[in-house]
Amino acid sequence: MHGWAGQRLKVYLTQGRIVREDTPEWLRIDYIGGRGFNSRTLFDEVRPNIDPLGPENVLIIGIGPLAGTLAPCGGARWTVTAKAPLTGIFGDGNGGGDFAAELKFAGYDQIIFYGRSPKPVYLWIHNDHVQLRDASGLWGKSTWETHDQLVEELGDREIRDLCIGPAGENQVRFAKLFANKTRAGGKCGMGAVMGSKNLKAVAVRGKGSVRIAKPGEFYNAAKNAQQKLLTSKFQRMLSEQGTLFLVQGYAERRSLTTRNSQSGFFEGWEKVAAGAFEAQYAVRHRACFACPTACSHVYQVKEGPYATYGYANQYGTTYPFTSKIGSDNLAASLQLCTLCDQLGLDTHTCGGTISFAMEAWQEGLISAKDTDGLDLSWGNVDAVIELVRKIAYREGFGNLLGEGSKIASKQIEGSKICLAETKGLECSSYYPGVGETKTTALAFATAPIGGSLHRGGTGALHNIANPKLTKLLGEELAKRAGDPQVYEGQGVVLAIDNNYRAAGNCVEACLPLFSPGTNSLDEHDLAWLVSAATGIQMDGDGLMKVGERVFTVEKAFNLREGMRRKDDTLSDRFFVEEVGPEGITGINRAKFQSMLDEYYEFRGWDREGFPTQEKLDELSLSDIASQLLALEAIV
Repeated sequence: MHGWAGQRLKVYLTQGRIVREDTPEWLRIDYIGGRGFNSRTLFDEVRPNIDPLGPENVLIIGIGPLAGTLAPCGGARWTVTAKAPLTGIFGDGNGGGDFAAELKFAGYDQIIFYGRSPKPVYLWIHNDHVQLRDASGLWGKSTWETHDQLVEELGDREIRDLCIGPAGENQVRFAKLFANKTRAGGKCGMGAVMGSKNLKAVAVRGKGSVRIAKPGEFYNAAKNAQQKLLTSKFQRMLSEQGTLFLVQGYAERRSLTTRNSQSGFFEGWEKVAAGAFEAQYAVRHRACFACPTACSHVYQVKEGPYATYGYANQYGTTYPFTSKIGSDNLAASLQLCTLCDQLGLDTHTCGGTISFAMEAWQEGLISAKDTDGLDLSWGNVDAVIELVRKIAYREGFGNLLGEGSKIASKQIEGSKICLAETKGLECSSYYPGVGETKTTALAFATAPIGGSLHRGGTGALHNIANPKLTKLLGEELAKRAGDPQVYEGQGVVLAIDNNYRAAGNCVEACLPLFSPGTNSLDEHDLAWLVSAATGIQMDGDGLMKVGERVFTVEKAFNLREGMRRKDDTLSDRFFVEEVGPEGITGINRAKFQSMLDEYYEFRGWDREGFPTQEKLDELSLSDIASQLLALEAIV
């Protein structure tokens, strides 16, 4: 076996049984790895309409064929997948660090967890030695404490682990998994699924290696990727600022989500942007396995009421606890970042849910008697810090917010007007400002997991002279596709971007390193690396076809769960058009529907969003067709 480890683990928690089997050849060739492996496995293993927090759900961890290699883009990342507790549909999340490399060194491409353990356990993988061990002494511990205790118990500082904190144990619907304190993955509640299975952690130590099919060619492909990254101005900015550079960009184009997306401009943005962070709190840079960019920053607030330290401050840990809650207190946001990491919470959804509650407070829909006496006025960071703890432990008002904003809104009369979500997932960092392309709105509306910025549509494809877009849209429309006021052509742009990102997630390449329009890596670079590593010949177009296949499987999963065209939309607030001195904000409903029509048609889906038989055959998904045809007949 080359590239891939060639084996996967099936862990039956109810019986305490572990089965080792070969990674199926058809899965490797048609789905490549990571997100692709997991999405197809979830579709095959989970029946429709099961309880996401019940034993019938499965939890899947997958890595890619470049994990553990010197490829400077794909050696580190992992995907975790399950039916999502927050949304009730397809759910997954992606993380970095060095867990994936260690799992590859131990000899495995994927782990699938079934059932529910009768008592708290963790999985210990040491090469061929794999066992479930008692985790009673770890239960109740923070993610940081869990890591430190695992190192001590196993007697090896080099172990790598994924674990949950109290939020996952208490099945907060937006709990995440955390890797060695520093990296998180699992939007939509993958940590809650792990907690529902009484699974506290996965610890791994591997001493094997990765076999490469064509070592010389792989070295050249990796060197090519390295050179492209080192000469990219975007990558240099990413290395210097991390993704915090986005604060300034979003603020300048009036798309920085502010006070629960009531506005796209935050007056205090400069106090929480990259420059302020670097000047006051940044300690040093930190990289994932084999990555030359080192976009993560260790931080420390040395004194004051918000004294703290942590390992990975980024845009996604900053805006939820600054602009979104109306605060310019950067030190407090860093303490909240650390707190979420230790308790095991997704910062995007946690900040989004709290900002929903703060708007409900603003509108007089809740008061101190509902919030355990907490004042939820905008910018009250001390109340937010206390509320984060309450959410993780499901105490008082925190118990309600631990359900996420959409479910919580059903218990707060009149609060539907405060929602900023898609399919139940809070829209991460989105406001339809004057500088935001309509592709982004469509991306949030149609993403299989709900309102995530990682599924496509952030406008990068508009920034390059893309011959594919020119061929599909015509030269004039292709040039105008990046105009924030243009709706035409956006469905085509998004579909290509969806497939591109899905392909990258199958390889497990880091999202910022293969974003189009950033002079970084493209599908041809990734295909070259995969081909040389595995010996399976694949070009960029073939890799894009894998991405399309995976995205279609995820869509099929959601259709089977009852999702329809009406669910591919945004919260009502985003459809309020307002004309200001700088232009129009908000989305036109009728034009949005036309954009959705274009997106469906280009994808080969019917008007309700069902992939046609012809498209399923083209993607080698004929086995899924019968299930979807039966559903379509009901519609």
